[in-house]
Amino acid sequence: MDAQPAANPPAQRRPRLVFFANGIFGEGIGGGDIYLYQMARAAIAAGYPIHFFGGHALKRFLEKQNLPLNLTLTDSQAAELGDVNRFSGQSRLLRDFGGRLKSTLRQLEEVKPDDLACTGSDYWFDSIPLIRCRARAKILYLGMTAPTLGEVLLKGRPDVTSMRLPSLYYWFSQQLSLRWFRRCRGGIVTYSHPHIGDYALKFGYRESGLRYVPNGSDVAAADRVPEQPKKFDLVWAGRVHPQKGVDDLLALLAWLQQRLPDYRAVIIGKSREKLEPIIHQLGLRENVVFSGLVSELEKFRLLKSSRVFVMPSHYESWGIVVGEALVSGVPVVAYQLACYPPVFGNLVHYVPPFDQPAFREAVLTTLVRARAGQTQLDPSALATFKQTYSWEAVGNRFVEILRTMTT
Repeated sequence: MDAQPAANPPAQRRPRLVFFANGIFGEGIGGGDIYLYQMARAAIAAGYPIHFFGGHALKRFLEKQNLPLNLTLTDSQAAELGDVNRFSGQSRLLRDFGGRLKSTLRQLEEVKPDDLACTGSDYWFDSIPLIRCRARAKILYLGMTAPTLGEVLLKGRPDVTSMRLPSLYYWFSQQLSLRWFRRCRGGIVTYSHPHIGDYALKFGYRESGLRYVPNGSDVAAADRVPEQPKKFDLVWAGRVHPQKGVDDLLALLAWLQQRLPDYRAVIIGKSREKLEPIIHQLGLRENVVFSGLVSELEKFRLLKSSRVFVMPSHYESWGIVVGEALVSGVPVVAYQLACYPPVFGNLVHYVPPFDQPAFREAVLTTLVRARAGQTQLDPSALATFKQTYSWEAVGNRFVEILRTMTT
């Protein structure tokens, strides 16, 4: 990410803001990590000194994002976890999280009564230190709703894999965090999607203790990238996970070759190792290219170089990449998941879930129209979306909460 914190923050003395961010453990960047960066950046710009609790992976993250290295390390080195999508990797990851929690609790005296404290997630390794620390005001971040225990056991939600272990401890974490944090007098829960507010009320919270601080899109970075020649017909960005609809994506790419043999697609992100062999097996070597991990500006350049963003996900909590495509002026075709319309309205071309034939036809129709220059996002709706969901606007919401908690 290329945005920098403000060089000259306001002179008024602000209390220190402590982020518990033990959840960053690898090289990949998820939606929660982006949210953490943007809220920290907004707080710095408003004059709040920042301090982090986290491991060596967080240290690398802070260096990469040009955030202050005001950090209490909670591990001795970044762990070698192997493949965290396997049971052995998940077991090592759980032990790693547990070790960082113990280290955080041993160093919790570093958090002072005059500090503000916030979590980078609602997992136990961040929420327990938040609850136990001495900070005068506390914020628990709720990024999505965990699957229910029944959904975990019966594999009843698309983000629950056959292994079930990650979903099981996510369910446990959210139950523990929301129930225990309710005891913190004056604590605030911030949530990133409109639907989550009603969910939190079921745990006994009052509306006065909840604040909607949505995810956002880097409108400023997108606007810095000029319009690009259209090199690609399709673009997709994401991780290789069943909830992302990767099988639907691969089926679409193979089907599309029969209709438009000359189409070109680009896949953004850390998926080349797993997907490129399949792409070659499908005979799509000439149609599909992989960008690998790229900078924010390069990501927006690739988006603006494409005609249609395809989003075959079977489950999302918000859909940051959808917002990034929209602020790049790229039409989006997606399954109509419940989380999308409250945020994106009619800017997205929705298809009934999970109707693969309808999805393919919608992509083909949108692509043919885009090649003919006949697709354009509603300018008024897009302007409203940018104004509401820019990271600057979202960061201002977060800072306003900090101000109300210290007055």
